[in-house]
Amino acid sequence: MDWLSNIIIQLSAFGRDYLGIIAMALTAVAVVISGKSLAAIAGGWLSRLPTVLRIPGRAVFNLGLFGAIFYFVPYWLGSLLGYFNNYTLAPVLLVIAICIGALSDKVSR
Repeated sequence: MDWLSNIIIQLSAFGRDYLGIIAMALTAVAVVISGKSLAAIAGGWLSRLPTVLRIPGRAVFNLGLFGAIFYFVPYWLGSLLGYFNNYTLAPVLLVIAICIGALSDKVSR
């Protein structure tokens, strides 16, 4: 059992070195999964505008929304993941990866 706890500690220490990259990747996956629905919401709001205003409006909305997501969320997510200690970080990241896989399989069907 000691070898299992050593592996978890080593994987957590390795993951802790790359929390910023992991948080950015998790944010990117969340945007890919939910981006189409967010863009559809914007399309619903902007559908009553004429085409000349709708296209720049969608561009500004998408750039503002997704830019804010990619600017703020990885920092917050990295900070939240940083609270886990070396016994819990690797299992939490494993559970998150499994949940993302299940969610992406559900969305793709």
